[in-house]
Amino acid sequence: MKREFLVENNDVQDYLQKSSLTCKLYKYKDKNSYMYEFDGFSYVLEEYKSFKKLVLISEESVVLDETVEKLNEITDDKRYSKEYLNLFGDPKSNEFDEKRVFEKCDNAGLFRLDLHFKDGMSSSKVFRIILYRLNQIFTLEYEKYIKKEIDYEVLETSHQKLLKALKFSKKFFYTETIEQLKGDCEDLYMLLNHQDTFERYVLNFQMFIHEKSFYNTNDAEKPIHFFDKKEKLFKLI
Repeated sequence: MKREFLVENNDVQDYLQKSSLTCKLYKYKDKNSYMYEFDGFSYVLEEYKSFKKLVLISEESVVLDETVEKLNEITDDKRYSKEYLNLFGDPKSNEFDEKRVFEKCDNAGLFRLDLHFKDGMSSSKVFRIILYRLNQIFTLEYEKYIKKEIDYEVLETSHQKLLKALKFSKKFFYTETIEQLKGDCEDLYMLLNHQDTFERYVLNFQMFIHEKSFYNTNDAEKPIHFFDKKEKLFKLI
């Protein structure tokens, strides 16, 4: 049996040093591993550059000490697997606050905004940011076109980019939801000539982009690294 925990303080290391029978140090390129032997099982404390992981190794179920029991268990969290750590590093380095990025988009308006994404970032979060930005550009340009401040070709380009991103996103969000959004905005002529159609699309998009229940949970949290069309996606922004 193998269980893994995220270590965020020194209490665990103090407990291991005081309670274990022996301690062995193994040095690797990316981490130091300390193996603590107990009666019938072992703990391995893996020290990476930016975090620590505690691994319990035992042939049968073990009653956890109170100190260990308080830790956040990451046994089934792929982000902390050897494969993912080698590919993407510390999972926390791939986390970001979507609302803060939305605010940056709002502040930028139609001015240039460089968005940079790491391979280890959540696919659904990356898509939410890209869809938010493309939709923002389209709706702002829609208003400018209505006021005859830009040419039709400019609006058509932003509209096509949004549709392409929606098409890509079906892998990470429920297909029915994406098809509904595409149906609402696919016909640019209808959007321009029927205000109620445009308003319905805007309302449905806002509901979608801020509601996480629309995620296809099988793929939503996979790193964007594994999305085979990510380069085409990034070119849209």
